[in-house]
Amino acid sequence: MTVSNENQHDLVSLVKSKLDIVDLISKYVDLKRSSRTLKGLCPFYPENTPSFVVYPEEQTFKCYCGSCAGLSGGDIFTFMMRLENIGFKDALFKCAEISGVDINFQEKLKPQPKKDIIHALEAASNYFKNSLESRYGSQGIEYLENRGINKDQIEEFGLGLSLGGINTLVDHLKKVGVKGAAAVESGLVQKWPDGTWHDFFIERLTIEIKDENNNIVGFGARSLDNKLPKYINTPQTSLFNKSNLLFGLNKAKGFIEKECIIVEGYMDVFAANSEGFKNVVACMGTSVTKEQLELVSKYTNKVILCLDSDIAGRRASVNNLIKLINSDISFTSLNLVIEIASIIEGKDPDELIRNNPTDWKNVIENSIPLHSHLINNLELVFDLNDPIQRNQAANSVYKIVFENQNDHIQDEILNLLSKKLRVLRENLPKPENKNKNIKTPNKKIQNSNENLIERHVLALVIQNENLKDYIKEHPDEIFSDVKYKEIFSKLKVEEIANLENDELLNDFISELKNILLPKSFEKDLISELNNCINRLYDLHFKRQKREQEKVFDSNADYNDETVKSVLTDSLETNKLIKRLQSEQNK
Repeated sequence: MTVSNENQHDLVSLVKSKLDIVDLISKYVDLKRSSRTLKGLCPFYPENTPSFVVYPEEQTFKCYCGSCAGLSGGDIFTFMMRLENIGFKDALFKCAEISGVDINFQEKLKPQPKKDIIHALEAASNYFKNSLESRYGSQGIEYLENRGINKDQIEEFGLGLSLGGINTLVDHLKKVGVKGAAAVESGLVQKWPDGTWHDFFIERLTIEIKDENNNIVGFGARSLDNKLPKYINTPQTSLFNKSNLLFGLNKAKGFIEKECIIVEGYMDVFAANSEGFKNVVACMGTSVTKEQLELVSKYTNKVILCLDSDIAGRRASVNNLIKLINSDISFTSLNLVIEIASIIEGKDPDELIRNNPTDWKNVIENSIPLHSHLINNLELVFDLNDPIQRNQAANSVYKIVFENQNDHIQDEILNLLSKKLRVLRENLPKPENKNKNIKTPNKKIQNSNENLIERHVLALVIQNENLKDYIKEHPDEIFSDVKYKEIFSKLKVEEIANLENDELLNDFISELKNILLPKSFEKDLISELNNCINRLYDLHFKRQKREQEKVFDSNADYNDETVKSVLTDSLETNKLIKRLQSEQNK
């Protein structure tokens, strides 16, 4: 999904709705469920006992380790800001990329003809291939040889190299007559903050990505020096949408009539092809999507998913499968048999296939139905000792039962489920309305009274610049909404005109400037501002209090240092609440 300049004010809510906090943090922290929360080791400071807590229902986290001292907490953006030591804007970009939301702040360009975009991509492909074959390509060739990729595969899959200069491809595209607008729309070049245009891929191995009809639509790219992220793809364009593509399908579609195997990465596909397994395609690191299954269903009626093998990866895969099952996908219409192949933990298809192709064959032959895999791994996502979560676990698989037309398989699923939940079949949790999707942790962010107060404070200051002096002493933490917190923080040190020129915040600022406020004398405005800020303090302290209480309500095993820290914070919060209430009653 591409977000243009016209709807920037929806960006934060959109990204939050697309990226579940558990999915994000699981990429960095091994989380274990405890009652309604999840726990793990602090990702910010070294510790031996888990003090880092994620609250899926609220989509927030909090760390109670001694180093964080209860000060680390917030939402997906706060986590990314703290983890990467970056600002809100960069955190939003990173979260958007992970969630699949393409934030496109480029100036509006007239949509380019498809043939012009393909021309740009083909010109880039030739350039990348020539670069790999040149004297500058030795490091790339060495890497590919070490991964067991031979010259035939280099040619077959269109592998190349993007050089280290910041605009070497830009210059080449100009020389071969590629239109500037087409180069931009193809995702090959991007605009930097200083207004200049540069190559998108720099110092990376490049891999042609083609659609099912063998048309080049974009590139994947792997860093040669292991800088993160290791793999990147062409940004979403009119031709390239990773969720709608399967890498290698253009070559595999003639070999998948019996079954199609979906793996995660490019290297897995290369390894499979080198050993004669031609029915393997890749979802390119994304969770498998409805659109990908619909695409492959045109060529086969059986799909085998072979994804991450480690605990964190399996947990993420189960979460993604639950979301897929309970989306608007219709398995009846797809007419697909979906099975899961599990590899021994610590290995991936690439390694397994190259070391012992026979083991790979055995893994595929021992694949099990989707429902069996899901039920067998429910404890990775749910606490099956908790009655509420046990109910959620059951409902996460009921849709498969309802949609399945085979009575025998229905019985099999219900029997497996009752055994997993350790209840008699007649005592299984009551199904929710089968015509409704199962609720997922992602909740639509709605304006609460708290948000309205925060918005009112900002509108007061933006529309009455003389009030800026009255907010400088107040901390950003009294704001709960991350975008409002960012604006408040900048308002204290920057001119409003500068914020209006910020491509991310300008729509927010414009919206705040247009809020209708009553005309008042300056003295009344100051009084109103102070009253609103006092209310924000009150709400802030109450939020802190709720978070502190959650620690003791969760029945989790926290170390003495964590408990002492939370108790100290709790006593201090009580004092602040009482002092604030006392001042308000004067």
